[in-house]
Amino acid sequence: MKLLKRIFKKELENPVNQAIPTIDLRMKYIYEAIMNHLKMKTTGALLLTGDWGSGKTYHIKNNIFPLLENETDFVPLIVSLYGVSSKNDIAQKVLFSYFDKKGKNSNISTGTIAKNLQNFTEAVPLVKKYVNIEKLITGTGDNIFRFLPHDKLLICFDDLERISDQVDVDDFLGIVNELVENKGSKVLIIANEKEINGGLTFKEKTIEKTIHFSPNISAIIDSIIETYTDESFKDYLKDNKEFLLKSLNPSSENKDDAKELKTQFSNIRTIKFAIEHFKYPFEIIKQGKDISDELVKKQLKSIWLFVLSISTEFRKPNNITFEERKNLDKQTTSFSDFDFSNINLGDINKETEEEPTENEWTYSEKFKELYYGRLSEQFVFHPEVYELITSSKKIIETDFWENLEKNFNIKEGKIHPAHELLNGFMHGYWKFSNEDFKANLEKLLDYGEKGELLDIISYLNAGVYLLNFADLFDSDKETIYQKLKSGLDTFLSNVTLNYLMTSQLEMVAGNFNEENLQNLISFIKEKIKEVEKTNDLKEAKRLSDLIVNDASAFVKEFIPGDSTIRTPDKPFFHELDETKVKESVLKWDGSAIMDMTSFLKLRYLDTGFSDRLIDELKFLTNLEEGVSGMDKTEKNLTNHLLETQLMPRINECKIVLENHKNALQQ
Repeated sequence: MKLLKRIFKKELENPVNQAIPTIDLRMKYIYEAIMNHLKMKTTGALLLTGDWGSGKTYHIKNNIFPLLENETDFVPLIVSLYGVSSKNDIAQKVLFSYFDKKGKNSNISTGTIAKNLQNFTEAVPLVKKYVNIEKLITGTGDNIFRFLPHDKLLICFDDLERISDQVDVDDFLGIVNELVENKGSKVLIIANEKEINGGLTFKEKTIEKTIHFSPNISAIIDSIIETYTDESFKDYLKDNKEFLLKSLNPSSENKDDAKELKTQFSNIRTIKFAIEHFKYPFEIIKQGKDISDELVKKQLKSIWLFVLSISTEFRKPNNITFEERKNLDKQTTSFSDFDFSNINLGDINKETEEEPTENEWTYSEKFKELYYGRLSEQFVFHPEVYELITSSKKIIETDFWENLEKNFNIKEGKIHPAHELLNGFMHGYWKFSNEDFKANLEKLLDYGEKGELLDIISYLNAGVYLLNFADLFDSDKETIYQKLKSGLDTFLSNVTLNYLMTSQLEMVAGNFNEENLQNLISFIKEKIKEVEKTNDLKEAKRLSDLIVNDASAFVKEFIPGDSTIRTPDKPFFHELDETKVKESVLKWDGSAIMDMTSFLKLRYLDTGFSDRLIDELKFLTNLEEGVSGMDKTEKNLTNHLLETQLMPRINECKIVLENHKNALQQ
C-alpha cells in the first residue's frame, strides 16, 4: 500500500517548452470560476452545463487543465461517465485516470503499475500472502478512493447525462458528496443539465455553483480553419469569416426559432460537418472558376448557406434524408419563392385565422424562413451537394455546373440582369440610393413588360415592389398591372409549362392579397389554360404520329428520370388521335408490346396519382379495341404477348381508373 501511495505522490513534470494555452477573454469567466473553486473551502461540486456538442469538454481539457497544471499543484482528472453501469465502475475509472495522468511523462501507466505491483508481490511472498493486488485495483469504491491524494485532486466527471440507467443519478451525487465532504477532493461535473433524466433532485445539496457554458463561435471557427492544410481553402474561410459568423448568428424575431438555432449552431460537430462538406464543392469551383469573381463569390456563399442548413437539418433525428427531401428541391424561382421579411406590404402580411397544417410544403417554407429569410438571403437548392451531404454520393461535376448556372439564371457567364435586379430588391432594396431606387424600379418594370423574367413567381415578386412603391417613380398601379400582364403574356406564350410551375403558383397564390396581384394571378391561370390547350393540340398530333411509328420511343418520353421521386402525370393520352392509337397496335413487335405493358404499370399502377388520369380511360379503351380488332388466329409470339401480357395489363389499369371514376361520382 505504501508503494501505491509513493507512486501516487510522484510529481508530474511539465515537459520542457510545452506550450501553455491562453484563455480567450470571453471564456475567461470559466477559468476564474474553477480557480476560485479550487482556492475556496467548498462543500459541494461545481457544475458546468451547456448544450451537447458545444465544446465544454474540449475547452476544459485543452485550455483550462493545462493552465491549472502550470499555475497550481492540483492534479486534474477527466472521467467520462458514458455507459458506466455501477458505482465501482466510477471508482475504477477515476483510479485508472489517475494512473494514466501520473504516467503521462514518467513511464508510469495503468499497465506498468499493475505489472510492477505483481512483480513486487511475487518477489516478497509475505506481501502476496496479505495483499490481493487484483482485488485491490478492482475493489469497492471506498477502497479505491482511499489511496488517492484528495487534497490536491480535481476530479472532472463528464457525460453525466449519458450515464447508464443502472446507476441512479442520486447515487452518483452521493459519491460526489463523499469525495467533496469526506475525502476533501474538488469535483467538477460537465453535463447538459436539461438532458438528465429526472433532473438533479439533490442538486442543492451536492452542487455548490453552476457555470453556464456559451461557446465562442469565432474562436471555434478559427480552430477549425487551422486544421486544414489546403491554403486556398484556409484563405477563403479566413477572408469570409465575417459571413460565416453571420450565417451562424441565431438571432431571429421569433424567440423559439432563435432558441432552436442557438442550440444547433452551438454544436461544434455540426459546424465541422458543414465546413468539411463545403470543401468539396469549393474545390470543384476553384478548379473551374476564379473565386475572386463577384458571381462566383455569390455562388460560393449560396452553397455555404445550403450546406450549413442541410447539414443542420440532416443531423436531427427522423428528419430529411436522401430520399425524403420534404419539397426542399421544389422551386420555380431561382432565388426564393417569396420573402415578406423586410418589407411592409399592408394586408399582404395579414395572418389567417387558421394555423396551416404541417406538411411537406409548410416544412420547406419554414426551412427557408429559418435559414434564409432571417438573413435576407436567397434560397437555392443544390441537388449534387444535397446528395453529398445525405448519402456521401460523389458530386458529378458536369451536373453540378449545369445546375449551378441554371439556378443562378446565368446568361453568357453572368446572372440574367432581370433576375439580378429583382434579387437586389428582394434581399436588400434599402441598400439602393434614392436615385438608384427610382431608376431600378423603372428598369424592373421594363424587364417585366418585355417578358424577360424567367418564372411566374418572379413576376409576382416584382409586382410586390413595383405596386408598393408606385408613388416613388413615374408610374401608377394600373399602368404597372397592364405592363406586367403584357410581359406575362409574352413569357407564358413561349415557356414550356410543367406541373411544378402550376402547383407552386397554387401554393403561394394566397400570399398575394393585393388586388392587382390577385388579378394577375387570375390572368396567369387563364393564360396557362389557353397555352396548355394550344400546346396540347400540337403535342397530341406529334405523339399520335410517334405511337404509330415508334411505340418504344413514345414510351421513353414519359418515363420519369427518377422513379423514386414522382410528381403527378398530366392527363393527356385521351387527346391522342383515336384512329392512330388503334392502328398503332397493328405495327407493334414484341419489344414494343412489352415496353407498353411495363409503361402502363408505371403510369397507372405504381403511382399515387392515378386518380388524376381518369380521362385516360379513353386511351386504354382505344388500345383494347385495337388489340381486339387484330387477327389473332395465327399462333405467333406477337399474339401470345398481346393475349398474356398487354391485355391483362390494360384490364388492370382500366379497373383502377374506373374505381376512381365511381368514387368521384359518389
